[in-house]
Amino acid sequence: MTEVALALICRDGRCFLQRRAASNPVMPGLWEFPGGKVEALETPLDALRRELREEVGVVFEAATELPVIEGPVRLHPFLVEGPDRPRTDLAWGWFTPGEMAHLPIPPANGELIRWLATAR
Repeated sequence: MTEVALALICRDGRCFLQRRAASNPVMPGLWEFPGGKVEALETPLDALRRELREEVGVVFEAATELPVIEGPVRLHPFLVEGPDRPRTDLAWGWFTPGEMAHLPIPPANGELIRWLATAR
């Protein structure tokens, strides 16, 4: 099963999302939390550190692990404190859970958005 680590980088009631490139063969144009696949011999937290450094130039001290979401892929979400402006060449923004609900997102992220709406 594919395992994916995701960062919910949140500040002041808003979370960072980036938009996949339209040319991406997997879920083109969808808005998503940064992160990526857990590679062999990596823990989800190790994968998250690597992916955030590679994707958005974020190095973090601590992350709070959230419950795993089972589906076609196994999601390992983490709450992460990060910089005000992660670095990415993709379209990006800071969104409230209500705003996120109106964006095209990967289906598995819907559960995370619902969690954010009730946890904040």
